[in-house]
Amino acid sequence: MFFVALFTLGLQLLVYAQNNPVTFPSSELQQIALRYSGNTLNWPIVVNLADHDIPNNTFTLSSSDLLQLQSLASTATSVQESEIKVNDLISSGATIFAKEELTQVNSLLKGYIDAIQIGDIDKSIEIGTSIPPSVTNLETTLMNNRLVQVQAQLAEKEGNVDKRLGLLGGWNDAFVGDLFKESDGLRTLTESYASLAFTDGSSITVDPNTVAIIRKSRIDKLDESSDTEISLMQGGLLAKLSAAGKEKSRYILNAGSSSSDLKTQNFYAESDGNETVKLTNYDGIADVSANDVTITIRKNEGTIVKEGEPPAAPIQLLPAPELAWATQDSIIYRENVVFTFNSVPEAASYRVQYSSSSSFTTDINEIPLTTNSVNLSNLSLGTTYVRVQAVDRLGLRGPYTEATRIIRNVDNQPPAIFIDELEGNLIFTLKNSILLKGVTEPDAILTIDGKRIPIQLSGQFMYQAQNLLTDQILSLSAIDGSGNMTEKSIRIVRLTEDELFKFSLSGASGSDIIEVNRPSVTMSSSAYPGLEVIIINESTTRRVQTDSQGRWGITMNMQEGKLSVTFKDIRTGVSYLTKSFTVQAN
Repeated sequence: MFFVALFTLGLQLLVYAQNNPVTFPSSELQQIALRYSGNTLNWPIVVNLADHDIPNNTFTLSSSDLLQLQSLASTATSVQESEIKVNDLISSGATIFAKEELTQVNSLLKGYIDAIQIGDIDKSIEIGTSIPPSVTNLETTLMNNRLVQVQAQLAEKEGNVDKRLGLLGGWNDAFVGDLFKESDGLRTLTESYASLAFTDGSSITVDPNTVAIIRKSRIDKLDESSDTEISLMQGGLLAKLSAAGKEKSRYILNAGSSSSDLKTQNFYAESDGNETVKLTNYDGIADVSANDVTITIRKNEGTIVKEGEPPAAPIQLLPAPELAWATQDSIIYRENVVFTFNSVPEAASYRVQYSSSSSFTTDINEIPLTTNSVNLSNLSLGTTYVRVQAVDRLGLRGPYTEATRIIRNVDNQPPAIFIDELEGNLIFTLKNSILLKGVTEPDAILTIDGKRIPIQLSGQFMYQAQNLLTDQILSLSAIDGSGNMTEKSIRIVRLTEDELFKFSLSGASGSDIIEVNRPSVTMSSSAYPGLEVIIINESTTRRVQTDSQGRWGITMNMQEGKLSVTFKDIRTGVSYLTKSFTVQAN
């Protein structure tokens, strides 16, 4: 705009000066150059055209001179605009992707400046006039070399999936590995899914009975950003942008009359192919436009777009249902299982998906339901991933739960029994009762000393052992539906002073007061395996562990004073009982 205004001002001055030559002192040379030629740097041209009155040191431009300067002013304006454009193109990668064309433009700019400096107006206009077309060619070459078409690849498919080459081609069978370029189409039929992968790691998962067209798929080689545009003609698809794609690429999803600019890694679109489009966003943001109105839907928001209407105001999606299972992983030994979850207020229905793929891009099975449980049947051996989402009364789908893993094994292994905080098969306690906690298979029958124990859906169980003897054995048994059985015995020892501190002395005698008969004294006793005995006598500390029979013994030089004996669990580090004694010389 500055150059246009300056040029307009020059025309106004020129009209005035057409019949009036312009005389000016040498001190105004650059100002006159700016006024009549559009740039102060054009003063050599003015000097070359004007008559120079040497005694008075003034210059005079005739009407014909001014007409020539008018032509130069127009050229100078376009050259200055071209210089700004070239600088922008250099910032956009012209030195890499249009090197020859940039060299040509720079050569013309140099030639133009050289012609100005020697005062050659004809050559200046000639070269200056050729600069804008050369810059246009530079820009075209840069864009052609920097932006390249890339192809999406059919990464996964299930059922009947078709491909169409171009807008006018016919539908033919598509195969995993097929490449899709701009204007190609993808179609899924009933109970069929497809996954398209793009070069930046982004992907779209296409629902059954869906038609989608790739309108644009390009990549910018300068910054590796993508420019992708997809049109959903009917059906549904889930767009999953990579982290890089979300940050720096441009993804446009057209559906019905709406156009969505995605900055999200998880976006679902559904079109009935006629009037209504439902859009839901599960991450980041998406700008949705229709009928000259744009709204922004954020994480866990959706909108509805009807033909001829603007998008509805953002609608909060229902939360993911909470699973009724206590754990994300479950092991089963049969081909069916009841999958349950908690109901979501305001939910009109639910959709349960299960797949052998953790990404849910292949082998997808979907079950719509209105209750909060479903029987998953004919599960394959190995791992099946299950998730569920709530659908509101408008038909907008909420986010999925985290996937639950159901692991189906061959039923030839007995059910495992795990007891919390148990190492080996021995438990020490000071009380006359103990609470055992553990886990086994949810469908197993568990008994302890012949009594059946309830098992939670997660496989966890609890058992309170009461009225403990000093030393007793608990018998555990777990049997699954196929008759596979595991048996386990747990020894529970209730530690008492009478049992632990009943030791023998050699070289000394006594009970609470130990009378030493000689410097070297041997202490020994029989307790239980897995214990450490810690003896502290004044400044001396000695340690010894019980053997597999619970026996222990130690010989030490006892000093007069205090002596303590502590029994500690080797495996858990828990100290149970300590007793103090007094040592005296006999």
